[in-house]
Amino acid sequence: MIRKMILSAALAAAVFPGAAHPAWERMRSSDAPLAVIRASTGSYEINYTVGEACAANSPSQNGPDSVLSGYLSLIPFNLPNLGFFGFDSTNGVTMEGALWGAKPDDNIKLLFSTELSSTLSQPGLVVTQLMDNTGRELNESWTAPIAKYSVDYAAEKLIIVPSPSWPKGSVFSVYYSSYIVDINGYPVSVGTTVYFTVRMDYQADNTAAVLTERKAKVTVPANAYSGDFYLTLSTAAGGAEIKDANSRLAALPGSPEFLGVLNVKSYDSAGNPAQPGLACVIAIPYKDDNPSDGRVDGTIGRIKASGLSIWYLDETRKLWARQAGPSVDSVSKLVGQSVTHFSNFALLGLPDTDLTTAYAFPVPFRPNVNAPDRYGSWATGITFTNLPIYGTIKIYTLSGELARSMDIASSQSNSQVPWNVKNSAGEVVSSGVYVWEIVSGKNRKTGKLIVIK
Repeated sequence: MIRKMILSAALAAAVFPGAAHPAWERMRSSDAPLAVIRASTGSYEINYTVGEACAANSPSQNGPDSVLSGYLSLIPFNLPNLGFFGFDSTNGVTMEGALWGAKPDDNIKLLFSTELSSTLSQPGLVVTQLMDNTGRELNESWTAPIAKYSVDYAAEKLIIVPSPSWPKGSVFSVYYSSYIVDINGYPVSVGTTVYFTVRMDYQADNTAAVLTERKAKVTVPANAYSGDFYLTLSTAAGGAEIKDANSRLAALPGSPEFLGVLNVKSYDSAGNPAQPGLACVIAIPYKDDNPSDGRVDGTIGRIKASGLSIWYLDETRKLWARQAGPSVDSVSKLVGQSVTHFSNFALLGLPDTDLTTAYAFPVPFRPNVNAPDRYGSWATGITFTNLPIYGTIKIYTLSGELARSMDIASSQSNSQVPWNVKNSAGEVVSSGVYVWEIVSGKNRKTGKLIVIK
């Protein structure tokens, strides 16, 4: 039989790193024999054994060791550490690592994969009220032992008890450090932050924000519900229904461009899905770090803030439906929309078709005078600039004959389209005066060109 051996701290640490704490805990709390097995690689492994003695000349558990005698092993060779397991709550909704809709008097229970120690754990908890019910950022720490909450332990649970209650409509973060340890003194996890929200007072005006993008928010007026309620908010665009709706956006010039999403769901005090009885306002942010260029950042088309709008997901037809009357706040960089129900909402932008600043140069075009900066050259031709993302350019003779037609979407680069001063047959046009016409959407602009060879 293999003799029991007392493991040194160094050996224990080497064999059982942080990832093995749950199994190590179970081993120490049992009366089953422990053994050290010398593997064929020359290293040592702990073997936790139960049952009757047995003889074997092949690896146990399909492992790399060979045992001549011992006990039947029940320990796998790779032991995971799950750390934080989630919230233990029958109230609210757990989504994206947060608990949404805790009751004001709820104990917030963090569930771990191993039993916690109330005696070995040092104060390693920070509870912070991030926002109040108006959406105002507070970032106020409720550090214990101030009489706002207390901490308790029950097996695998870390319990945060409010005193007397969590303010309605608030958003909290809970940071726990590696000072929270299991019954063997091992940290249950590295420092981690989790979040929870508190149900809203239906008699007050409330504003809820997305945890990861606080500018994305929903404002609910007082008495929009018959009782206290809570919302879940997400800007994740990975849902199948969203991907399906996006695929139905026509992949053609001039089609709206998807820029972001806000998913809003609401629940009554019993946790049942509910819709507001009054109009609410949603707000989705957009990026524009350089307002002077007149364009929304990160867009394929030349999209202005004025071309942004909110669309809702028509789940029956599986497509985005445009909402009327968006409000664009160019200072806060938010697009707001009044809505009477909650759903998936998308921020879409229509490519700009403004032709106010579009023009052609050089005029006149005189490639043979050897002054390319002033009159152009055969290598560069004539350039149309400040163009929208799509549309057409047509060039006519003074008699009205079409000399050349060019598609902006397929020809433009950096809002410019070059013309090589050739007609549709590939022939250089004659000297003379020409009229150009640019059409994009409902907008049209004309001008003149002069070619002198």
